[in-house]
Amino acid sequence: MHARKAILIGFILLLLIPLKKVLAQDRPFGTVKVDDNLFFDQTEVDVGSWLSYYTWVLNHEGQEAARKVLPDSSAIEPEVWQYIRKRTMNYIETVAAYSGQPIGLFSKKCEEAKVFGQRLPSTSLCPFLYLPITGLTYEQVVAFCEWRTVVQGKNKIIYRLPTPEEWVRIAFQCLTEQEKKVGYRDSIDKRNCPVYNFNLPCVCEYDRYHGKLSGVGKYSPDKLGVFDVWGNVSEMTSVKGIAKGGNFRLYASQCHLDSIQHYSKPTIWLGFRCIAVKIITTNGIEPHNEGIEKDTSISLEKKNISGIAWNGSFWEFMDARNGKNYQVTRIGEQVWLAQNLAYEPDSGKFWAYKNDLSYVPQFGYLYSWETAQNACPLGWHLPSKEDFETLLKAVSARGADPHSELLQTGNSGFSAIFCGLYLGKNFTPIESGTAFWSSTEKDTKNAYGLSVGSDIPSVKLQSSIRKKSGLPVRCVKNHQ
Repeated sequence: MHARKAILIGFILLLLIPLKKVLAQDRPFGTVKVDDNLFFDQTEVDVGSWLSYYTWVLNHEGQEAARKVLPDSSAIEPEVWQYIRKRTMNYIETVAAYSGQPIGLFSKKCEEAKVFGQRLPSTSLCPFLYLPITGLTYEQVVAFCEWRTVVQGKNKIIYRLPTPEEWVRIAFQCLTEQEKKVGYRDSIDKRNCPVYNFNLPCVCEYDRYHGKLSGVGKYSPDKLGVFDVWGNVSEMTSVKGIAKGGNFRLYASQCHLDSIQHYSKPTIWLGFRCIAVKIITTNGIEPHNEGIEKDTSISLEKKNISGIAWNGSFWEFMDARNGKNYQVTRIGEQVWLAQNLAYEPDSGKFWAYKNDLSYVPQFGYLYSWETAQNACPLGWHLPSKEDFETLLKAVSARGADPHSELLQTGNSGFSAIFCGLYLGKNFTPIESGTAFWSSTEKDTKNAYGLSVGSDIPSVKLQSSIRKKSGLPVRCVKNHQ
């Protein structure tokens, strides 16, 4: 029991290792090595990784595209679906196991997880994040693997579903010599305790949850270091409709190397994991694909907009003054920073939210109106009242609610976040909304700003914001 807990804790810690350290290894993030150029995801792809994919698509391709990423609500645990539906603005910065991206717009806690007991690990985040993701179509899964190729593999590593033959070969390597003779993994150990999540009678005092969907990495790893290649959920192969490995509803004897689980639609017993293949050229040198451009909803032409580049995942601009990168978006004929400015000027009045610098990476700085006039980098400017009017006109032309469209969960790419303001001598609560400075003044004491409400969902140009207040800044690109 203690040994299995140690294995589980070790795997959970692996999920939380900073991405920078993992990428320094000779194998792709979250995989085990099968041979020189072939790697296999260590567990089934988990809910947290899928939600990080959802967050990325939402931020870069918009709400309609993100909706297509969601699983079938009837083919996933009901409590997990309720958790997914309760998307929040409280960003989970933890990097997911199989995406290399933050989990994103979901709650860190989930009280409902208590009903799952030992089926889920106990972590500082919602345990639902460590269940295998189910309820997906074959096409959704293929798209996810292709997305990993671009965003995680940088087009130097190809992620895809294994062929049935590849899956059999890898699974065979996971077996002990005795198990290879019969072609499947033993279902119980010498103590009559389960070693995989099959459909078993309750034979072990400390494990009464087999036969139900369990978290990834719950049981001991195989010889390759792979978790749950047998049991728990069946795994899709590259052939649509064919899955391998058995699942929690089947007996161990039904889950041998040659067995196939057929499917025609999303189901709760069906998951997947990808294989990763390193691209090697004829001279043995990995190709350098810097600057490869992929189709995105942000149609920016680099030759027309200097200083903006495709980084393999999204368009970004680097502020040469401090080296900070900002995501950018085109809305109509304008190009905007899709993040709040986080530049610390040499002079003027500006504040970190609640005077806590840990807020700056996400919220940027809050600037007085006078300081904001010169805060934007070369080639960009503080938007005027007319710039904001043009923005709202472009968003409204899509026939959508401007307030919803400008938020981080919206379709425009502007990605406004609620970050609080500095008014008088106090910081307003984060949940109260936000507002952005314009360069247009109303009189000697007041200036215009774009207000994005939270308690009252609205977006409007306000004309009476005190210039001494602290507001975030969104820069707009100068016309070429």
